[in-house]
Amino acid sequence: MAVRSDPTDRPSAGAEDTRRPRAAALWGGALAVAAAAAALLWPVWPALRVTDDGTVIGHLPLAEGETLTVAYVHSIDGLPIEEDLTVRDGRLVAESTRSVQYGAGMGQIPGEGEAHADGEWWVVDAMDRDVGAEMVLRPGSAAVDHRLRTPDAEVRLSPCLTAHRVVVTPVRVSTLQSLLGRVPRPEC
Repeated sequence: MAVRSDPTDRPSAGAEDTRRPRAAALWGGALAVAAAAAALLWPVWPALRVTDDGTVIGHLPLAEGETLTVAYVHSIDGLPIEEDLTVRDGRLVAESTRSVQYGAGMGQIPGEGEAHADGEWWVVDAMDRDVGAEMVLRPGSAAVDHRLRTPDAEVRLSPCLTAHRVVVTPVRVSTLQSLLGRVPRPEC
């Protein structure tokens, strides 16, 4: 008597046993790839996004407690000014300002901060002024020399972005953005 194989027969137990580990390995590998991709793409690193008229030109790494300095030359008296900001709870907060002398619109606002001389600089510390979720700048001409400074970088805005709408926003960037990202370098 001849035994015929039926194509609808189930595979033997041995064949089924070899497919299960292979399928489990494929699923495990797929999950590992998905987890790695999620880790690379998840926004965890604090930074400042810098845009030029709505177009992202780059990110500046800035951790909690680090300082962003906006530096420029006063357009009327021609003397340097530096304003220090930090990021607190996703918002920019003005902490201090320094100028060589009281220029037009400069100085201490009564009840806001503490003013003192520091060599040639007049400094107002402990301002704790909430700037908001973003800061909008209109960089002045090359003579005004608007710059953004962090502990790791300096971006010169005036040479290429005079009168442009530059927005600085605290954000979180992914590891991939951080690794591949670029410090803003405005193109002229």
